[in-house]
Amino acid sequence: MQPLTASAAKASPGPKPARGRWLWTVSGVATVAFLATFGTWAAVRIARPPDGQAFTAVPTRVVTIGQPVTSVNVASYGDRIRVAVAPVSQVTVAESVSFDQQDSTPEVTATVTNGALTLAAPSCQDNGCSVGFTVTLPSAAAVTASSEGGEIEVSGATSADLDSGGAPVTARGIQQALSVTSEGGSVTVVNAGSADLDSGGGPVAVRDVSGTVAANADGGSIELHGAASATLDSGGGPITATGVSGHVTAAANGGSIFVTGSTGANLDTGGGPAEANAVNGPLTAYTDGGQLRVNRLTGPLSGDTGDGPVIASGLTSPTVRITSDGGGATVGFISAPQVVSVSTGGGPAFVALPGGPYAVTAQSFGGPEQVTVGTSPSAPRTVSVSTDGGQLQITPSGDGAPARSTSS
Repeated sequence: MQPLTASAAKASPGPKPARGRWLWTVSGVATVAFLATFGTWAAVRIARPPDGQAFTAVPTRVVTIGQPVTSVNVASYGDRIRVAVAPVSQVTVAESVSFDQQDSTPEVTATVTNGALTLAAPSCQDNGCSVGFTVTLPSAAAVTASSEGGEIEVSGATSADLDSGGAPVTARGIQQALSVTSEGGSVTVVNAGSADLDSGGGPVAVRDVSGTVAANADGGSIELHGAASATLDSGGGPITATGVSGHVTAAANGGSIFVTGSTGANLDTGGGPAEANAVNGPLTAYTDGGQLRVNRLTGPLSGDTGDGPVIASGLTSPTVRITSDGGGATVGFISAPQVVSVSTGGGPAFVALPGGPYAVTAQSFGGPEQVTVGTSPSAPRTVSVSTDGGQLQITPSGDGAPARSTSS
């Protein structure tokens, strides 16, 4: 099949304009039909970029693709990319080109092979031009998009692999797997089958993912609301994860971590505070000096705060092991645990326990000490509290909250 070519209109007499043609090349068995109305074809000079080059913009044009399309691969070389499903009968592509006034209008290619639509302008890889694409699909298709600094928006795809090169990325309604790299741009995801995200420093916001979420932010924030499971690394930014039905693993490198829900969590703040609420499973937390707050935990708790305070209440955990190295610990249960071990390294410890008796080992090493819970050396439930000089208190509880607290 011969290439279909649409040439630019001749410029009116006057100063010599940028020369070149607008070319769409079609391969395989696809048919490309140009819409009846394109507007003016004249090149328009646009604002001078910071480096002083004069750029020219060709107004937006639209073409239709007659063949069915099951996947889209698009490169914009710095301009915006938009791909969406809408009530149309055929695929439509709107594009606008920006290029150096001294260069010819770049060739824009569209090839369809076995249902795979590829949109590109190969000459832009070398001469600095860019092409903005808006692709409208009649039905969902797999999308691969690379923008090199242009914003990317994709909705309604079967799957998507997106790389913005520093610009924001928004993905909605991705039926299966979603992969995003943004190199500092923000990442927004609403409704996906699964998500593998790397913002390179930009903020990440994710909602309603039916499968797993893996997110790296390199210092940016991460907000997740709804997923089957999650592995999150903010690299220093704050992390919020709610509505995760499975397990949460989160590392913040100095940032805060806030988790509500899940069937278990491994948290490492690297110095920031951590808070876990309504975790229906085990919790492991390392804060390196940050405060640890836990409320309504059902599984085993293992916490090491590295001199940060611990405040835990409403626990039904069978085992609790806490080390705070100088920070205070306040721990309250609403059901009798099997094993409790609290070591504060000089900070005060307040432990409230329902029922009894317990086999209690209390070591304040000179600090004030009070044990009023029922005790028995032969009791199957064991409690060991050591404060290294800090105040020590082990008392009965009825509501899971000790009478004293280490919080200010």
